[in-house]
Amino acid sequence: MIELLLLFAGATLLMDGRTSHVLIAYVALAATTSVAIAPVAASTPVAAALFAVSTLLKVVLAPLGLFFFLRSNPATGNLRPSIAMPLRLVLVLGFALVSRGVARFPALSGLPMRDSIAFLVLCGVGMLIVHRNLVADMIGLLVLGVAIDLAGAVLAPQLPESIELSATFDALLATFLGLTLVRSMLGHNPGLDVEDMRKLRG
Repeated sequence: MIELLLLFAGATLLMDGRTSHVLIAYVALAATTSVAIAPVAASTPVAAALFAVSTLLKVVLAPLGLFFFLRSNPATGNLRPSIAMPLRLVLVLGFALVSRGVARFPALSGLPMRDSIAFLVLCGVGMLIVHRNLVADMIGLLVLGVAIDLAGAVLAPQLPESIELSATFDALLATFLGLTLVRSMLGHNPGLDVEDMRKLRG
């Protein structure tokens, strides 16, 4: 069930061009991975406290920050995909097939959720490539952070404190530093289109 939810949320990140829908998919993805990580994170009191902070940042504070940013900047409501819907569908199917191939590597044979982790990493990278809005880049970085957090819990369950500390830092940096940078660019490019910014660079 968890893997199916991750697949659907990851596909939505690439298929949908509306920022609000993609943000909902990210929240579903972050909440689902938090449920999967919780047993590992609860192994020590320090890890459990860091996990609670990390989950609050990823599932509540980061989406709220992006939500209020979208409300005050309606032009960022469209992620402006750079490729057409049929090609985005092909890309999602390709990511799913590559993820299944990665899961068959002998070195990864004993790891749970290995195909879901590979799929989430690919979807995070895909967000950075497919959509032209800088908000998509921020959500893509958050997705990568969630995927790395899940991978850390699977690969190194004996180091929960380090994993949760890293996840907390990633979510904090990607969201609040990202929003600060994006807000400062709004005067030059109200739509936050990556292509327009590249033209400004010359």
